[in-house]
Amino acid sequence: MGEYFREPNNRIQAGFALHTGNLLVQYRNLTAELLSTQKYEATLAVCALQALLTNCTELMSSMKLHQREFWHDPIPDIGQGHWGIKRSFVATNTFPDELTYDKFITHLRNALSHPTSPDKASKHPTTGYTTLPDGSGVITTFCFTDSPWVDRGCIHSKASSSDEGKVNNTLSLFRKKHRQEANELEVRNIQGKCQIYQGNQIYLPVFVAELPLSALTDLAIELANHLSQPVVESWDGRAIQRLVA
Repeated sequence: MGEYFREPNNRIQAGFALHTGNLLVQYRNLTAELLSTQKYEATLAVCALQALLTNCTELMSSMKLHQREFWHDPIPDIGQGHWGIKRSFVATNTFPDELTYDKFITHLRNALSHPTSPDKASKHPTTGYTTLPDGSGVITTFCFTDSPWVDRGCIHSKASSSDEGKVNNTLSLFRKKHRQEANELEVRNIQGKCQIYQGNQIYLPVFVAELPLSALTDLAIELANHLSQPVVESWDGRAIQRLVA
């Protein structure tokens, strides 16, 4: 394997992304004739996507706005958007602001950082990821959950506490991040327990996405291709070339 492409300050994230994307494509091609029970594509896809979302965070944040202009676009309700992402993948989304590509990716990054056990009984959705069994005996679909106010199935003390100031601080930080979209939320003290409400219901920000394995692999490949663009010395920051192939 050749050396990574090096960016300014000796960063290698773009080269890492390129190698990761090519690894996924190479494995897909080499195992095309194998039975589904003989493949390890699910494990590879998760490892690759997790590596891209963690190791390339700095690269994502350092990209100029024109280099990631569509990242802030809303995911369309119909059809397939960038990186193969579809609105239909989203099973639940109670976050108050519009779902954009960068928010979708952030939710996946949070979910991949906290894997959960599929047999864990919990009162509320917990951040993590698992598979959805379909009786086939092989992995066909992954479920990703981002639920920042829940800890081990229970509402975290920062959002459910006798300390009203603590819960108010949680809501204040949430409002700063999500601006006016969170204005309808409020803290209520009911019988000594303070929680955040939306109307008459306790509010929890929860995002759940269900992705078929093929879509997850495609997402990792397309994201790797986008993140690898800086390896092209003359890249104008806009035109996305096919580098992963």
